[in-house]
Amino acid sequence: MFAVWTTYGLLSAWQSHYWYSFSKTPMSWADCIRYEMTYAWICGACSPAILWLSNRFRIERDHRARHLLVHVAVMTVFVALTKTLYELAGTPHESVFVHFTWEKLLRSIVLSSDTGVLLYWMIILVEHSFIYYKRYRNGLINAGRLQTELARAQLQALKMQLHPHFLFNTLHTITALVHEDPERAERTIARLSELLRLFLANSTIHEVSLGEELRILDLYLEIERTRFEDRLSVHCDVPAELRDAMVPNLVLQPLVENAIRHGVGKKSGAGWISIAAERYGETLVLRVTDNGEGLIKEAGTRPESGKGLAITRGRLESLYGEGQSLVLRNLQTGGAEARITMPFSVRNPEERENAELQSANR
Repeated sequence: MFAVWTTYGLLSAWQSHYWYSFSKTPMSWADCIRYEMTYAWICGACSPAILWLSNRFRIERDHRARHLLVHVAVMTVFVALTKTLYELAGTPHESVFVHFTWEKLLRSIVLSSDTGVLLYWMIILVEHSFIYYKRYRNGLINAGRLQTELARAQLQALKMQLHPHFLFNTLHTITALVHEDPERAERTIARLSELLRLFLANSTIHEVSLGEELRILDLYLEIERTRFEDRLSVHCDVPAELRDAMVPNLVLQPLVENAIRHGVGKKSGAGWISIAAERYGETLVLRVTDNGEGLIKEAGTRPESGKGLAITRGRLESLYGEGQSLVLRNLQTGGAEARITMPFSVRNPEERENAELQSANR
């Protein structure tokens, strides 16, 4: 505040020196600085009280008229007080206190009231602008917090949809095995129990390492191998340096399920599924490929628009916005490929250590 009013005083001194240089009685730089700095510092001494009043009687919709009248009254006192103190302390040429009369003092106050009024309302404007800017920033912060909470809620809702979707499909597999092969059905139930335990352990986690994701996927594939026996083979091509990459929890399972259901499951012979991960700069690409019949429209429907894939698309969009994509395409050699593109990121060492401890506890 001292710097602001000092700057104002120096600018006023330069203006006064320039103005008086054209008159019959030019004013020296020393006098201009002394007079203008005196007035500036008097105004500066009053400004904390004005700022307090501006905050106490803010001109807003609810009390606009009443607070405006308060400021007009305080402004009148401010103009008169600062001019009177200036005449006393500044001792300019032709000071009203050399041959004092009330009429001369009143005239001096009226003649210089424009400057006092302008300065008063400038102080009010600065205080109001600062407060409104703080409210605007707080509003942005609150909006960002609400948006984050909304995205988290949407992710949780999508994830809760994915769990029953997977569970119903797995129970359907078990139902088919109960009468045909009770022993395999029992093993499948054990694998499902272990898988559900992992689901519950990660119920509040939206991203896991690719290595953890592959571990969960392997349990799911064990259940599917029970149904397909030797007809299903899986190849995993994920470099060790990419296993720490962060991916959405249960992002691969719907893609593998889609490949089994619409690809391998419709082949009479052996089928295979390939899972691969690649890094291109700051981008991670996940691929799930099968040697099935490809993307074939059946009864006006498209396999790529199933519920599991729709949920996966929604989760990817919620997590990464426009920095992601999920594309399904036919391969020239036969079969289909699902490709996910997302930003590449890894856990920091502390998060990695905590995750390893949690995994060991599980």
